[in-house]
Amino acid sequence: MNNLTLPFPVVAFKKRYTVAMHVAGWLLFGTWIFYLVYSTRSLTFGKGLDVIVGLLFHVGLFYFNWYFLISRFLAKNKIFLYVAAVLATLVAMALIQAPIDYFIFRKYNPGMSTLYSSERFLQYVISGLVTVFISSALKVTGNYIRNERLNKELENQKLSTELAYLKSQVNPHFLFNTLNNIYSLAYKQSPDTPDAIMKLSLLMRYMLYESNDTLVSLEKEVDHIKNFIDLQKLRLREQTSIKFNIEGSLEGKQIAPMLLMTLVENAFKHGLVSKNEVGIILNLVVEKDSLLFSTVNNTSTHKKREFGGIGLQNLKRRLNLLYNGRHQLSFEEKEGTFFATLKINFQSKT
Repeated sequence: MNNLTLPFPVVAFKKRYTVAMHVAGWLLFGTWIFYLVYSTRSLTFGKGLDVIVGLLFHVGLFYFNWYFLISRFLAKNKIFLYVAAVLATLVAMALIQAPIDYFIFRKYNPGMSTLYSSERFLQYVISGLVTVFISSALKVTGNYIRNERLNKELENQKLSTELAYLKSQVNPHFLFNTLNNIYSLAYKQSPDTPDAIMKLSLLMRYMLYESNDTLVSLEKEVDHIKNFIDLQKLRLREQTSIKFNIEGSLEGKQIAPMLLMTLVENAFKHGLVSKNEVGIILNLVVEKDSLLFSTVNNTSTHKKREFGGIGLQNLKRRLNLLYNGRHQLSFEEKEGTFFATLKINFQSKT
């Protein structure tokens, strides 16, 4: 996020805050200089004026480096030119400051006998180098922190956009399958069609109003799965055995919405094979800091199953974004039965 995307009052506040910080810094620095001068010798008007003029030179050098030299040379990685420009600036400052010190303050400093001296010239350059170093260090550090913050915000925006896109893929895919089920009931003129439509309305309400949050309660996610199973049972009747086993307490647990549903949908999509006693089994085990969700379903023995359809690829990507390093997802097919297992740790690993 940059200033162009911030509201005007926020930008104005940030600018005023920055100016106030700089002013406060220079006031503290000036106070410290006056204290050093006063603690070593008596402070007279002339010596105080000398300190103020020297301070103004350093303020000018600080911001000349801050706004011009760094942006013109250092920011463009022109290191040699930057060093040359800094040295030229320091020499120019010394050539200007030396006559001012000589003609205005020599009566307050009897030891100042010549216009230019190697000792004073070296003093100007060294003190100027310190000012340039502090200016560059603060500027580069500030830019680094600002860029890191910007990169983090851009990364978060990208993550949010990608998650929203993945969710938009989940919902139409889910709705398409469910409408097909209701169409099947209506085609058979089943009296259960109104109940199926009611179940669908509950599912859509959850998808539209609950699943927009980053996290939802595990209880709501489980209720959503149960409504989906009830809708499937209306269509399947007694053709397929469907079991949903839950162990542990759901209370107080949260999960990203529609993650478990992808595995449930996959089980129903590929598990409705007749003449098989396995049917569809869903197991949810909830512990203090984790959950384990598994599905077991029939699969066709006539053709090789291909892992990684749109739903499962979507699930893998969402898990990597939301639970990176905190999840385990595995698939296995054995003797006509397909096993999917997902483990999620609620808390980050330390």
